[in-house]
Amino acid sequence: MKKLKHYLTASIGLILFVSVIALSLPQNGHSNIAVDKDVRVINTPAEAVPVAVQNSPTVKAQQDGAWNVGITGTPTVQVGNSETTPVLIRDVDRPTAQPFQYQAVATVEDGQNAADASIPVPEGKMLVIEFVSVNGSAPPNHQIYLSLLTRVAPDNFFRPHYLQYTKQDYGSFNHYTANQQVRIYADAPTVTVRLQHFPTIGTVSFRVTVSGYLVNK
Repeated sequence: MKKLKHYLTASIGLILFVSVIALSLPQNGHSNIAVDKDVRVINTPAEAVPVAVQNSPTVKAQQDGAWNVGITGTPTVQVGNSETTPVLIRDVDRPTAQPFQYQAVATVEDGQNAADASIPVPEGKMLVIEFVSVNGSAPPNHQIYLSLLTRVAPDNFFRPHYLQYTKQDYGSFNHYTANQQVRIYADAPTVTVRLQHFPTIGTVSFRVTVSGYLVNK
């Protein structure tokens, strides 16, 4: 009987020892240790989170190597023009233009106030005058008027184009010159150079040279 009690006492002691050892070992269950989580900071303009820039970065703005600028592909360019507002163009080479130059001399005799000289324009052509040169003389205190008269169909009247000139006083006579860029159109048969002076005393003579080109009509 005493042996049985001895065995039971030893068994209970062994069970308690094992239980203490088991409780002291780490458990594989849930732990109360906090796990790392993302934290979201919410701030308002009144409660802003202050920050400071630690470094001042340097931005390189200098060109590195050769520029490569180009247009990719073949773009289409559209010029907006209409019959009322056309885009003006000019044929620089003017393959259909025929160079033209002519000199006419207009002389007003003593006692007369006007004289005409003619510059011929071929039939079937239009003359485009681009430049006019004038050289002449007259007695002092004279008023000189010099013009080119042309017509362009369907207007059949000759219309005057007055030229500007400079005058130099040489005492016994006045010398007149003009070099004027123009654009005057003239149909056949002629361009009329008209010279007028007042008073009608003395002889007045002017040379007028025109240059431009002829085009077929």
